[in-house]
Amino acid sequence: MQQHTLWSGIAVLAVACAWGCGPTPGEGGTARIVGSVEVERRVVLTNPASAVDVVPGADYDVFITYGDRVGPDDRVWTNPEGQFAFEGLRPGTYTLYVYSGDTVGGVQQPDVAVMRTVEIAKHGSEVDAGEIRVYDEW
Repeated sequence: MQQHTLWSGIAVLAVACAWGCGPTPGEGGTARIVGSVEVERRVVLTNPASAVDVVPGADYDVFITYGDRVGPDDRVWTNPEGQFAFEGLRPGTYTLYVYSGDTVGGVQQPDVAVMRTVEIAKHGSEVDAGEIRVYDEW
């Protein structure tokens, strides 16, 4: 009788874990996130009217954080056209960020993070994070 109760408990635990303990965001899946970085170059970083042009963000670091982790969990670099991709991800919520020159001014740090939240809904999908614009003095 006790052995039957033990197996019943294990079965309930297994079902509960399968229901609520699914894989968390991160590596090990078949989905990917793609996007690009573009750079708005300004003569005076804090003055939008001094914008010179917008160019692809070649060789920029793009960071990713899995779920609600503190991160960063991984990093890729953009190609010469400013494009990037994170491969082999599971469904979940991800935060991407790229460092940009501070356009507000008065901040102690010369760079700020430009963030984008992306949701992967199903295995094997490709999610486009779009263009992430950063700013630099020209």
